Amino acid sequence: MAFQLQLNREEFLRDYWQQQPLLIRGGMAPFADPIAPELLAGLAMEDGVDARVIRQQQGNWDVEHGPFEDYERFGEVDWTLLVQAVNEWFPDVQSLLQPFRFLPDWRVDDVMVSFATENGSVGAHLDQYDVFIIQGAGERHWRVGERVSNAEEFCPHADLKQLKDSSFDACIDTVLQAGDVLYIPAGCPHHGIALEPSLNYSIGFRAPNSAEWLAQLADQLLASEQDFARYRDPKFTTPPTAYAISSAQIEQVQQLLREQLASPAGVQALQQVMSQSKRPLPVPERELTLAELASYATTSMLLCRTPGARLLLGSDQRLYAAGEVIAEPQQLSAGLKQLLELEQETPLAQCSAVFNDSEALQCLNELLNLGVFHLVQEVEDNAEATD
Repeated sequence: MAFQLQLNREEFLRDYWQQQPLLIRGGMAPFADPIAPELLAGLAMEDGVDARVIRQQQGNWDVEHGPFEDYERFGEVDWTLLVQAVNEWFPDVQSLLQPFRFLPDWRVDDVMVSFATENGSVGAHLDQYDVFIIQGAGERHWRVGERVSNAEEFCPHADLKQLKDSSFDACIDTVLQAGDVLYIPAGCPHHGIALEPSLNYSIGFRAPNSAEWLAQLADQLLASEQDFARYRDPKFTTPPTAYAISSAQIEQVQQLLREQLASPAGVQALQQVMSQSKRPLPVPERELTLAELASYATTSMLLCRTPGARLLLGSDQRLYAAGEVIAEPQQLSAGLKQLLELEQETPLAQCSAVFNDSEALQCLNELLNLGVFHLVQEVEDNAEATD
């Protein structure tokens, strides 16, 4: 399934990205839902799937987490089912990401799909990440405001945060229909209410805070087992008291950390963090050998990027994926470029640039064993070849 986004990318990046909301009327029209509500409901019944139902009853909010056994007890109105990372389970939902590849791959979080009954909502709230909302079947009324600071929030339920004042000034007040797209930057208040049973697809872009960056970077550096520089204070002067921390000592620690971040090891670790998947990748039961992979060159097998996996070209020209350095090419060959650009499933017979390049083939072999890519046998039952 292929989707196209009707958008002037240069204008969007210049005038809207992380600046102000934008309504893209008919941005993905005509639009066919890549998943049916029944399939979404079934997915939310599975273990390991992040799903929740948010409902409002007589002015009170309730949140229930999956897996669910049934939905009858929720009634016919006033509730919303939200399922995270649906793109990792349904290839057609994964296809929704293709039109947004004018934004960095490493920023993409996942595709959350929500099904709302009539009057279903999660309340007025803020998100700390950018999101595109694509309207599927049905209609929803949306109000979106300009970015606010110090907005007062509260938790009507332990697992739900909303704006205390839901009557914010709206710069967008509209009803979305199938194929309409709404862009909401981080920090902009918004409130959607389903006018009838409806589907929404939310493409979120991750924005880790500084503490999350530092924690992930520290884990990556510690895992490298390198011999890093230690704190030193050769120009130490006796403080007034033994228990005092001097400003000079603070500056020395800050300088040590700045130097580490700026070092080649720090730059590499940072890009390894950026290449990590949100969830563990499904690795094959057995490792594929290079000779075995080469023998598949002219077969009907399909090469597929695993949903949620990231393959990135670093600023140091290394290839990164799954938190690993995959290759350090002298130049970006046609074969490596084909791997970086591959998004849709592609027959191996059309990957001659990869198979004719020993470095790219070795890289693909490693990526397959890491679960970043996988092979599928193109037969009637579409049985998997290596997973």
